[in-house]
Amino acid sequence: VTSSDGGMDWFLMTQQPIAAGSPVLFVPSQMVLSSSAIQAELGGGLTASEDMLRNLGVTNRLPLFRLMVKILVEYEKGQDSPYFPWLNAMPRRFFNGVAMTDACFECLPPYVS
Repeated sequence: VTSSDGGMDWFLMTQQPIAAGSPVLFVPSQMVLSSSAIQAELGGGLTASEDMLRNLGVTNRLPLFRLMVKILVEYEKGQDSPYFPWLNAMPRRFFNGVAMTDACFECLPPYVS
């Protein structure tokens, strides 16, 4: 993983040629985050929150909610989390719509937001 602009943008680069279709990353199955696995792991701990989301009519957001809770749980564990190296490698700045608040979007011209 490297950056050519002082840490604003990151990318992967090999040190030697590799054949097309070669795997460049392996993720053990127990490290893959999925909504169903998170639901099984956290059990009834999310029931009240999920019920509230259902009452608000946003059941389509439950998988994303579970994923966010899992990331927060692992982030709180710090170095004790098996996900720590990954979480620690995440960018500290975001320049896309996902990271923007409603106030950010209100500042954009109508066709951009």
